[in-house]
Amino acid sequence: MCFLFVLLVTLYGGWFPLPMQAQAVRNQTPRVTKHHLLAGSSKRVFYQLPAATSEPHGLLVLLPGRGEKAHTVFQATRLPNEAARRGFLVVVIDLHEQVYLGPLETRVLDETIRTVVQQHPALAQRLVVGGFSAGGQLAFAYAETVLRDSTQRPWRVQALLGVDPPLDLARHWQRAQRHVEQRDCPTLLPGDQRIVAELTQTFGGTPVQVPAVYQARSAYTRSDSTGGNASYLRALPVRLYCEPDLAFWQHHYCATLQASDFNAPDAKSLILRLQKLGNRQAQYIQTTGKGYVGKHRMPHAWSIVDASDCALWLEQVITQ
Repeated sequence: MCFLFVLLVTLYGGWFPLPMQAQAVRNQTPRVTKHHLLAGSSKRVFYQLPAATSEPHGLLVLLPGRGEKAHTVFQATRLPNEAARRGFLVVVIDLHEQVYLGPLETRVLDETIRTVVQQHPALAQRLVVGGFSAGGQLAFAYAETVLRDSTQRPWRVQALLGVDPPLDLARHWQRAQRHVEQRDCPTLLPGDQRIVAELTQTFGGTPVQVPAVYQARSAYTRSDSTGGNASYLRALPVRLYCEPDLAFWQHHYCATLQASDFNAPDAKSLILRLQKLGNRQAQYIQTTGKGYVGKHRMPHAWSIVDASDCALWLEQVITQ
């Protein structure tokens, strides 16, 4: 297999180099189509894979990770194909490398979903949102926004899916800042520096200085007794996938990394909290040895998701 370029993918929202197969989205049956969207003054792109059924039974919106282009999601995982086979219309949106949900990202998501449900009104009540890495944080934050502002939109999120996302942005900042100060992970240092600088500037300070801002922007606040915005998920079917392979990361990227540096502890904590609140449809799925990009081992990847099993779950949650 020929690898022609380097795609920058994210470890808990940071950057690291990883070889990725360079090729256009393959023609499929049904075929992936590219659409242009004007949300306010912003021009964005989204890709659509129509359902294999005569009429779509559900709408699956997937968000790429930071550094990942929307069209490459169709190469990274078979989940769009499996979901389409089970009757989902699948949309993948490029949100330009964000790790937090702002007004522009919310508008882009709103306009994309509005475009689809205008053509298929029944899908307004059968929406599932999911994402990988930073895209997972965005997916959770958007679902919580829809649940909180339920009268603002004619659609409803019926289920939520996350693939190794950084859910707590205060802990995300703290983790990156610790490694910036210690200078113990040179390969990951540029990504950590970017996280610290970006969140500090955008949010107007550090988590100590403006804790309320970090909580408002985070999908989950582990230090808060209610879980912060995650309290809106108490009745929603939720799946979180993680593959925290510490030995891999220590060997290939940074010998001083610890289990607490990964997204998995927060993901597991969120699911346990939802379960204690009575959510019997909240699931944490931890995998081993499934994470690959092409032939390259990578625990932080779409491939940790069993696509056929996940698509079956999606079908079940929108038809129950």
